[in-house]
Amino acid sequence: MKRSTLFLGTFTSLIVVLLSLAAPSVQAQRPVTLSTYAAKFVCGKGDPKIISEGQYFTNINVHNPSPFNRAVYIKRFAIALPDEKPGKISNFFGAFLGPDEAMTIDCENIYKHTQVPSGQFLEGFALIYALTELDVVSVYTAGHSEVETVHTERVPVRRLVVPTNNAMAQRLERQKNLQ
Repeated sequence: MKRSTLFLGTFTSLIVVLLSLAAPSVQAQRPVTLSTYAAKFVCGKGDPKIISEGQYFTNINVHNPSPFNRAVYIKRFAIALPDEKPGKISNFFGAFLGPDEAMTIDCENIYKHTQVPSGQFLEGFALIYALTELDVVSVYTAGHSEVETVHTERVPVRRLVVPTNNAMAQRLERQKNLQ
């Protein structure tokens, strides 16, 4: 009986040691929660085959609500094509906002990042990924020779849980270390 108790104790100790050795790798793979935003954009002169004639503009306002910490983010743009066709997705562009800072992504920025000629009708989504929550509000205007309509829309946050070795999480961490 003493031998079986000794064997059981040794076996239990071995299991505890093995589990404790595995713990650091489990901790290293702790997931990261990203705050993601998909802000609709519509820019350029309307093509009557697709949308009403007129001139369309979008401003996407991004604000870091923290009064203490900077916010690191990356963004890219997904173009939506007519006839249910997916369009090109741009490269990533990274930046940061200081405490309580804000910036605007406008149609000229979108044309530049998507390499689409300025003024051409373009619609799709600005995709923003951050390590912290942001305030994102889209402002849409349209008209002919002057503004005829204005609409604002708060873009909801979606939380995306990814492992620390995920390419997007690593890209955000690299961006955080650059600034």
